[in-house]
Amino acid sequence: MLKTSLSALSLSLLGIITGFSQPTKIDIQKGQKYQVETTNKTTSSAEVMGQTMETLIDSKSITLVEVMNNNPDGTDLQATATKVLLTSSMMGQDMSFDSDKQDNEGPMAEGLSKLLNKPRAISIDSKGTITKQEIIESDMQGMLTGNNAELSKTTELFIPSIIGKELKAGDSINDIASQTKEKYSSRDSGTYRITKIENGVASITYTGTQYITTVMEQMGMEMNMIINSTVKTELQVDMKTGIVLLKSSELDTNTTVDAGGMTIPATGKTITKIKITPAS
Repeated sequence: MLKTSLSALSLSLLGIITGFSQPTKIDIQKGQKYQVETTNKTTSSAEVMGQTMETLIDSKSITLVEVMNNNPDGTDLQATATKVLLTSSMMGQDMSFDSDKQDNEGPMAEGLSKLLNKPRAISIDSKGTITKQEIIESDMQGMLTGNNAELSKTTELFIPSIIGKELKAGDSINDIASQTKEKYSSRDSGTYRITKIENGVASITYTGTQYITTVMEQMGMEMNMIINSTVKTELQVDMKTGIVLLKSSELDTNTTVDAGGMTIPATGKTITKIKITPAS
């Protein structure tokens, strides 16, 4: 009887240990909706022909993400920007847009209106990496989110590098990702560190670097850009669903632009905060 009791106790302890060490996975169901609230502040300074050009962009947006279909191999999502508030100041010109107002005018209003209340289909794999996405053409996308949606490989909801991993306090996960498309290439390298796990929520920090080379066209002129950045991020992740609950990041950039025989150095900082909550 003692041997049987010890065996039962061992199996119980094994079950408890196994339960605590299960890998984080994506667990969302068809019909569920999530509200993604994003604030983004970008400041930059460039030296052009002996003059300093300052740029400031402040934005706040709310996006509704709905789970349209899911299976073991991946999930189909639909993302709709429902609210946008943006102000910018560059080259002595101030512009603003508020989706709650009816009197928005100008190029900014035209560009942002293309993004507002337009459902966008996104498919992700079992780790949360985007496998297919619908692109809405607008030159305001980068100003609003700080990145190019067409080049993005992840949504705000998940961090693919930690999906499938057993998250334990004190552990580190190294991550390297690269991407090349036409005249764009990037390489991200950094480390996720699990600082705390409490009530099923993992607190995670990320520190890394980003290197981008790209060619842009403006007013018929090609501009070759090299961007070196350092990234610091704090995350809170729901280990049961894999969803990022909170994300706060700082991106410090040093940029070199070659255009028309001139070399233009620039520095910048982007602060992004994201909060994700269930929506009815």
